[in-house]
Amino acid sequence: MDSAQEEKLIILQNQVEKLQSQKDTLLKELNTLEEQSERTNQLYRKYFPLIIDSVAKGDNLFSKVCKDLSTALKKGESQGKIEYLFQQLKSAILKEDITPAVFGRKKKGLFASLIKGGSDSFVDEYKQSYHEVVNTLRSTLDQKYAGKLDNITKRINAASDTNDISEIRERVFSLVFVYISDTNQDRGKVNAFIREIVGKILDIESKLATTYQQTDSMFQSNQGFESVLSSELIELKQATDVASSIDVLKIKVAERLAYIETTLDKKQADDRFIREAVEENKNAFKSGFVKLQEELEEATKYSEELEKKLNLDQLTGAFNRRAYDKRVEEEMARFLRYGTCFSMLLIDADKFKLINDNYGHAIGDRCLKEIINRTIPLLRKTDMLARYGGEEFLVIMPETDAKGAKTAAEKIRHTIENIEFIYKKDKVTVTVSIGVSQSREGDKSHHQIFERADMAVYQAKEQGRNRVVVN
Repeated sequence: MDSAQEEKLIILQNQVEKLQSQKDTLLKELNTLEEQSERTNQLYRKYFPLIIDSVAKGDNLFSKVCKDLSTALKKGESQGKIEYLFQQLKSAILKEDITPAVFGRKKKGLFASLIKGGSDSFVDEYKQSYHEVVNTLRSTLDQKYAGKLDNITKRINAASDTNDISEIRERVFSLVFVYISDTNQDRGKVNAFIREIVGKILDIESKLATTYQQTDSMFQSNQGFESVLSSELIELKQATDVASSIDVLKIKVAERLAYIETTLDKKQADDRFIREAVEENKNAFKSGFVKLQEELEEATKYSEELEKKLNLDQLTGAFNRRAYDKRVEEEMARFLRYGTCFSMLLIDADKFKLINDNYGHAIGDRCLKEIINRTIPLLRKTDMLARYGGEEFLVIMPETDAKGAKTAAEKIRHTIENIEFIYKKDKVTVTVSIGVSQSREGDKSHHQIFERADMAVYQAKEQGRNRVVVN
């Protein structure tokens, strides 16, 4: 074989190798496209029936075809049957003229149209949840809030979009803030009630967040693109089977891939638009959710501060009569149920009227504050010191008998008698008389214990003041 033939053979071999490489590359691309198509079809068959089921409401032809199409997709019927059902669906839409009613409603936002589709089930679920919140409020709040609750109920009934739900949530929180400010009830019960209401609202909002995530997942699939992709892949396979040469195969594959690429670009552009719209709505929701949490923290903080103000005496900083009434009721209930004893100290400043008359109320107030400041360090954390009124103070000592209470009372009396003030070169002193009483068998009310302590104070005054008497 001469050199010219050898050179021609080498050229042909190189061309064959090049064509073989191109064929391998195209087949590899074909396999990749088949895998993508399979994944797309899986998403298509997984989510599209859910959308169809939400649209298929009623007994008309359109709903019947929707149900048949959903069933066929779930069973994995042939492409021919699916295509036939799509044609039937198109005919039903045209015959019954349902396009404006089902697909053409104007919504307040794009996200609302995507999640609502042809059914009100999504918004209805949230409306029902907020109706439950309002019912809980009605069962607890006074009649004076009935008008505000009626207005919220009307707003819930008129809601048609998730933006409406956010507005309803803000109205509910506004009402809760008004209730916190107005109520004089037990702050512990108020806080528990607020947590219950907020818990219900957080549950509603968490469901909304989940819906955003599910909707974002559905954007991964596009019906129109999948249909074109499936069709093009079928033609691509047919072209591979009938191609007379590698060059013909290459041309046909290039044509199919070019069309697929164009369709893909359009799909990606459409998806970008939808995602941007959803992202805007989602960001708005997140902002509202953050506001919800901030309002909860503010409500809790406000309620706690209000509780402190309601339970503390403004002059001395000790607990007030309101706080005492609550605590003594709790101790009495514990005594009546379990037999757990407790003692009460009634502390009365001696000749306090003379201090006010001789030195003024400013010095008198200072004496009261100093009595509190000197007494608190001598008590346990479980004890409670409250200003009962005027110059009288009460100490509740849980799980303490009269003997232990008397020991504590003597320490308080001795500490207070050492208080001295200098007022215009005069030495101002203050002493206290303390009555001690313990809960006893047969007591039915804490008032009986208080009356014994009050009598003990009277006896201490009669005996010369600045002393402790147990009764």
